[in-house]
Amino acid sequence: MDSFDVDYNIENGTLDMIFLDPDFVELILTMDTLSDGTVEITIPRSLLDAKFDTFDDEFFILVDGFETDYIEIESTLEYRTLVIPFFGGDSIIDIIGTDALNTFSPEPEIPSWIKNNAGWWADDQIDDTTFIQGIQYLITEEIMQIPQTESGNSIVSEIPSWIKNNAGWWADDQIDDTTFIQGIQYLITNGILQV
Repeated sequence: MDSFDVDYNIENGTLDMIFLDPDFVELILTMDTLSDGTVEITIPRSLLDAKFDTFDDEFFILVDGFETDYIEIESTLEYRTLVIPFFGGDSIIDIIGTDALNTFSPEPEIPSWIKNNAGWWADDQIDDTTFIQGIQYLITEEIMQIPQTESGNSIVSEIPSWIKNNAGWWADDQIDDTTFIQGIQYLITNGILQV
């Protein structure tokens, strides 16, 4: 688990722990509170942020399970500072955003030169077997990163035409990497491509 610096100041209580739950895109604060007070917290955007398209959005804040209003007192390119009120006896604050560090599904990575092969295959300059062998090699050597995909048993050995169309469109930048990779994942789950 990566460690990170989060500046905070709490009035009328003590902060026990701050931890990130990337699965739920939230920062969780546990605390002991003596009476009504506030937590001022500076959150690095690289750790947790709330965005709508490219614009800042509001965080969703829960204090002991109840939605709570807060004040954002500072916003820079690197961090956002919030002041969150609580009642005496409250013990958990959930700060929920839209983007969190270490989300466990990394963006698929495909070296750009693979587009040439996809284009040649779509134009019938290389055959199905050569293309499949090339993709298998790239995945097993971890040159091409794809999300974890369960291998299936092949009932059909023929590659559906839509996957070849996708390869051509991808080579021409008409579809994105993720759409192309969904085709590769289809080949793996149907046992056409063995990795």
